Amino acid sequence: MFDGADPSSLPDGVLEVRVLGYAAQITALTAEFLDLVAELDERESWRGPGIHSLAHWLSWKAGISQRTAHEQVRVAKSLRELPVVRQAFGEGRLTYSKVRALTRVATPMREQELVNLALSCTASQVEKAVRAMRQIDRGHGEDGELVAPTESWGRWKWNLDGSLSVSMTLSPLDGARFLAGAVRAEYERTRTAEDSDLPSVPRNTSGELETESGERDSEGKPTNRRDLWRQVPSNLAPAVVAMADMVHEGIAMPDLAPGAEILIHAGDGVEHAHLDDGPAVSEAELEEARCGAVTREALSARVPGGPGKLALLGLGRKRRTPNKALIRALFLRDRCCQTPGCERTRHLHAHHVVFWSAGGETELDNLILLCGSCHRALHRGEFSITGHGSQRFSFHGPGGSVIEVSPPTRALGEWLPDGRIAADATVPVGGGKLDLGYATEVIYAVWEWKERNASQVSAAA
Repeated sequence: MFDGADPSSLPDGVLEVRVLGYAAQITALTAEFLDLVAELDERESWRGPGIHSLAHWLSWKAGISQRTAHEQVRVAKSLRELPVVRQAFGEGRLTYSKVRALTRVATPMREQELVNLALSCTASQVEKAVRAMRQIDRGHGEDGELVAPTESWGRWKWNLDGSLSVSMTLSPLDGARFLAGAVRAEYERTRTAEDSDLPSVPRNTSGELETESGERDSEGKPTNRRDLWRQVPSNLAPAVVAMADMVHEGIAMPDLAPGAEILIHAGDGVEHAHLDDGPAVSEAELEEARCGAVTREALSARVPGGPGKLALLGLGRKRRTPNKALIRALFLRDRCCQTPGCERTRHLHAHHVVFWSAGGETELDNLILLCGSCHRALHRGEFSITGHGSQRFSFHGPGGSVIEVSPPTRALGEWLPDGRIAADATVPVGGGKLDLGYATEVIYAVWEWKERNASQVSAAA
């Protein structure tokens, strides 16, 4: 089956079997991968200089986008408490798309029925069923009666060590507003260069938000822009601080807003004038653009170290804080936090590689963009940065070893397909034809029966 034959030479039937076979093998390998991720999370052996989280480590070391990595870590941790889902996943019978959805509602008491349901569904049907279950579960007490909403309240106090403690209880609607704000703040705080400024949120014909499909294009980027919005962060503190920063900063027009202006690179160091991160423009187009009030030109000069380096602006020792022109050049050069694997694009700091207090100059050769978390880690000594002139920098661990910007991923040299995984393991039982409404009623009846029996056993004991 896995003989390396040219796909174009395979008959239709063989080609279909191999596609499904590989899908099953990928599913089983993904289950094994997430099992290892959960173990890595439990050991916390991923911790190191400048590493914010396990998702950050996966993004840096395994080449996975941070948003995908965050979801993988969540699923991996959930599977530790769901042995039935975990077994079906490892056997290739439940795809990652189905498992990701199930882990949002599954519990040890519920998982067997959910697995039976998912085996007879397509991934899209599982998403719909899970969404319906979450709506049913929300707002019900242990006896099945609706719980009256509580009034929102909160208190705060300064602790003896100088930290601030905040405690809040919010009504459902106020809580939803708070969490929605936290998600937006976390998205802004951790935005990377690949994320759009205004992700679109698709809606169906009924006006309801569509669920995350998990589908990705050939480059691994989400085809559903809603996939860019992460779930509510488990640690709310950074998001809340970012929300406070946003209130302080307001919604004023930033000094650097490349999405709201036409930015053209031109000059002696540029072979052809071109739009920022875009195509070349002709002389006629350049002259036309110069007539517009929203056009700005970035003049680049050739310097050692590669094309696109800007070596025009600098303040030397005259001024510690970079001016707007220097900040603009710095953002055009770096775009995001330069710590390997980070790539955050918001709340960035212009860091002096050679500290100002140690005689460092306010020049592009001595400035680099860092996010707040990486900047703090650097000053704590978790890593260091060395400038090599011509706007080239390297990152080093506490022992002086170079931190690779993008470590290569390596496939296992002796890997062979797992013969225990059936070629049609991922195909839904019955072809995916299922009455989801009836199925939901049945499994809820089973869960109620389980709860009644558990209560009777507990009372008898």
